[in-house]
Amino acid sequence: MKTQLALPGDTTAAREVERVRLLREAVGPDIDLMCDINQRWSVNQAIDIGSRIEDVHLFWLEDVTAHDDYAGLARVADALVTPLAGGECLYGITPFRHMLEARSVDIVMIDLVRVGGIANWMKVAGMAEAFNVPVVSHVLPEIDVHLISAVPNGLTVEYMPWSFRLFEEVPVPVNGELSVPTKPGLGLAFDRDAIKRYSVAA
Repeated sequence: MKTQLALPGDTTAAREVERVRLLREAVGPDIDLMCDINQRWSVNQAIDIGSRIEDVHLFWLEDVTAHDDYAGLARVADALVTPLAGGECLYGITPFRHMLEARSVDIVMIDLVRVGGIANWMKVAGMAEAFNVPVVSHVLPEIDVHLISAVPNGLTVEYMPWSFRLFEEVPVPVNGELSVPTKPGLGLAFDRDAIKRYSVAA
């Protein structure tokens, strides 16, 4: 399950801590709970608030500060027990090398579109494996389910069904798990009516 902190509006560190504690209480101890900060904390805020909520046992804290502040992220990762996830905002392959060399994250998030497609996604996953770091996907679960299952350090598919309406049939979770489609290729076929509905005249 995914939640957010650092939402727009008036907030304090105490309020942030209270919000995530209430959420953990509501879902119970057995649900994996991830928390996205959307790069809205400073490094010091991330260390301060992150240390206060370590007993909430988040599965990860995501994008706690600026995505390209590799040194700052490394300071946070070194200070906290909670794993840091990041990388979805990086474009191409090279920034991931900088991030991994700086030990900025504990979990690499790879956005298939921003990284430059399937070949580059696999290259980044291999790079992360060399650093003993797991990878997770971002945004396109109907494709990412293939990629996560194809690498030894694949951790989980982030399930956001935003693009599902474009396809006739997509993989859906059963008991919290996605099965890899067995049809040729990615196992996907465009819904022709949907393509017409969302098309824009040139």
